[in-house]
Amino acid sequence: MIRLAHVADIHLGARLRAVPDYPGCPAIDPIEDAYIAFAALLQRILDERYDGVLFAGDLFDRHEATPRALATAEQALADLHDAGIPVALIWGNHDAESPLPQHLRLPPTTWLAPADNPVSHHWPDLGIALHAQSIAARDDLRDLAAGYPAPLPAATNIALLHTSLTGEYSRRACAPTTLAALAAHGYDYWALGHVHQRTHLGPASYAGSPHPARKSETGPRGFLELRLSGALTAHPVDTSPVIREPLTATTEDDIWKHFDNYPSSARLVIWTLNAPTHLLAPARAAARNYPNFAVALP
Repeated sequence: MIRLAHVADIHLGARLRAVPDYPGCPAIDPIEDAYIAFAALLQRILDERYDGVLFAGDLFDRHEATPRALATAEQALADLHDAGIPVALIWGNHDAESPLPQHLRLPPTTWLAPADNPVSHHWPDLGIALHAQSIAARDDLRDLAAGYPAPLPAATNIALLHTSLTGEYSRRACAPTTLAALAAHGYDYWALGHVHQRTHLGPASYAGSPHPARKSETGPRGFLELRLSGALTAHPVDTSPVIREPLTATTEDDIWKHFDNYPSSARLVIWTLNAPTHLLAPARAAARNYPNFAVALP
């Protein structure tokens, strides 16, 4: 069985926003924990010897074009190259706004799709044909998907696209298109980026982001594992050491029930309070009884 890792919206350099800091709160480093999440994702791919990696855009964050972000990206691609794992990469809208992509040194096993037109690339040993185009500008409103080529016969056809689709999953338009237009190409899978929540849409999926930068980015995070054994299927792989969850409550008993019923996990869980403000202190007091729980303001 062939296994690929569909990864997107890494935003190297970005920090976790709105993290709590109060007496008794577990230590949270907004910058370091984001890098740790990416490192955990990369290590999982290396340890399990995936057959290829699809990076569907926003490798970098437009707000944090730091030397560390560039060095981390270069080292990750070098590690994948040394492990014999090929990479397909497209740029997203954040990458288009960042100066870092033009300085990124790519190893021979990393294929970068251009921004001027869609192109195809083959992984012949895997029987895979890739089709992709990068985002060219901050507000790229071209219908990129419309120009993607016909599928290659006798191959598994996978497309990469950084898109907002018709806007229902994202606040910012990017390479807009429709699910019907994607399906009409007849590809086996569309590896999408731009939406930070894992979302499965028939033959297309958003992998989600590998760490919860915003309060709204709830639930487990990591990447999608694509399994090619007959039909292509996508499966979530959770790697982030930090996740966020909503804490909806009207009474202190509700808070305890949430904590008691939450599956045990080694991750740090940041609960965002969705309750009357007078329940903040009891919620934080209750969290001290549970390893690795923290409560944040709404």
